[in-house]
Amino acid sequence: MIIVAEGPTAVGKSHYVATFPSAQIVGEKPGHVRPPDVADIDGVSRFWTRRSEERWARALDRENDQGRAVCDTDPLKLHLSWTLARAGLSATADEFTRQLELTRSAITRKTLGVADLIACVTLPEDVLREQRKRDISRRRRNFEVHVRLAEPLREWYATLNSVDPGRVAWEWPDVSHWVGRRERYDLDLFDTWMAKLPPL
Repeated sequence: MIIVAEGPTAVGKSHYVATFPSAQIVGEKPGHVRPPDVADIDGVSRFWTRRSEERWARALDRENDQGRAVCDTDPLKLHLSWTLARAGLSATADEFTRQLELTRSAITRKTLGVADLIACVTLPEDVLREQRKRDISRRRRNFEVHVRLAEPLREWYATLNSVDPGRVAWEWPDVSHWVGRRERYDLDLFDTWMAKLPPL
């Protein structure tokens, strides 16, 4: 079983993930990782797809060892280019289209998949700002961007949930008795999800 905690910064992802045994947790690698500044759209897209595949492999390893993997943010990070473009920020529709092609190929090869359960929690902006203010342990340098991405992120996962009802939870779930596992590499599901997304 692979569970994802997703949402804007300061929403409580890390706190929720920390309620699970550390051996089950798949976090982001430390440090600010980004593609080379000289990379073109294809290079950037390949960079992020490889990163997604690496995190998916780590999630599968945790699941094989522990029976469960809990990811602090979705290994299938395709939503980032889509939400950035949807919010009118740095990414473009062309960047999303190229990453979509690479992601679809990775799903075909089963080096990337859709998690069994995705908890996507978004909170009102004033609540996020208050929670950010209370947590002095983290800088949250991209906070303003994350605030603008919250609604597109909700749209992204709401579309998935419309295609595969129950795959997305809108609050931090108690999964102590949850044993469900869903098809992770279903291209028909993925293609339908992508086709139903709001336009960029």
